[in-house]
Amino acid sequence: MSKKGFLLGVVLGGAAIATAVMKMDDGKKAELKAKAQQGIADFKDRAIDYAFYANDAAEDFKAEAGQQFEDTKQKVADFADQYQAAKQETGESFGSSLDQATDSLRSELAKVEDDEGDDEDIVIDGGAAYQKAGEEAETSAPTSESATAKDTTAAKSDDESTTDELSPAK
Repeated sequence: MSKKGFLLGVVLGGAAIATAVMKMDDGKKAELKAKAQQGIADFKDRAIDYAFYANDAAEDFKAEAGQQFEDTKQKVADFADQYQAAKQETGESFGSSLDQATDSLRSELAKVEDDEGDDEDIVIDGGAAYQKAGEEAETSAPTSESATAKDTTAAKSDDESTTDELSPAK
């Protein structure tokens, strides 16, 4: 719909301008034609000026980029020279020092693995711990029979709850 409306506006506008130009006298037509030609010439001049501005900006950018490239190239060359000098002082190459570090790390890891193989696993059995504690309490401190019975009952109930948790449901 908008395309049809735009085209209709262009056609009607063109028809209105053509009608207005037809009704003008020759002096006005020549003046209008001269103004249109002057506007087109000004537009061309501005376009050329902007093209020159863009060209100047591109040249400035190229010069700056070239300078930055040269600076970076010099820095890399200086770093390479420093690296070569350091390499000649130590007499080793980077690869050999890397190999030495790798071998050292491997030997350290092998030692750690050997040390870990000697350790036994620790197993904690809660039921056995409660049972031993109950036996020690009975033998270590003589108390009245009712207190001993309560301790034994408590130890048994703890032991039973532990075994109930560990045993599968029936």
